[in-house]
Amino acid sequence: MRILVFELKGSLAHFRRPDTTVTHATYPFIPRTVLWGLLGSVLGVEQLTGENWIGIQLMSPVHTVAQEVSMLGKGWVGGGGSFNRPTSIELVVNPRYRVYYAGEHFNDLKDMIGNSCSHYHTYLGSAYCLTFPRYLETIEAEEITTPYPAQMSTRTVLPSHSVKQLDPQSGSQYGRVGGMQYQHLGNRTFSGTINLLYEVHGGLIKFEPVRTPSLDAPPYRFLHISGDEVICLW
Repeated sequence: MRILVFELKGSLAHFRRPDTTVTHATYPFIPRTVLWGLLGSVLGVEQLTGENWIGIQLMSPVHTVAQEVSMLGKGWVGGGGSFNRPTSIELVVNPRYRVYYAGEHFNDLKDMIGNSCSHYHTYLGSAYCLTFPRYLETIEAEEITTPYPAQMSTRTVLPSHSVKQLDPQSGSQYGRVGGMQYQHLGNRTFSGTINLLYEVHGGLIKFEPVRTPSLDAPPYRFLHISGDEVICLW
């Protein structure tokens, strides 16, 4: 399978958790829906369509800070004046992600990102968090068929339902993100959620995979990239 590999980085990112109101908390890394939107911006389409598989690898440790800001704005349409609302926002500092992409937009994305082109601005979650996708390479990866082997190693984020058991390593620190939105349907509406596991410093995750994926959960695939290391696309 042909895989497009590129990186995203910036000084700040904010991927707002929809279940927070008073303090705008952030997810620790770019959500699937945000990444699909970013790829749509590169291609100049409102909505990324068709079959698309992504893998996310953290290339820098997850560090966050909370910042008090004044949100200035106008009232809702039909009434209300302007407002100045003090708000606490959690930000990811110096984020850097390696993205693996496979799908029907492979050639177009390779042309655009490879030539440092984009139809629209690209952000890490918010308009004040600009980023510019940087092409790395195109690789051929061999897909691993089910039933999966008893042990795997990866540096990419994993759907939690793909993991039967973690093999904790000394010095590693694992995190879990629950209830991340899975698919954007348009007009700020979403369908489904997904739970994800990651190593906070972007290190290697050794684990025992679920030998045969469930048909009732979001799909995923494992692919060999080098040695014993795999990537997970979902």
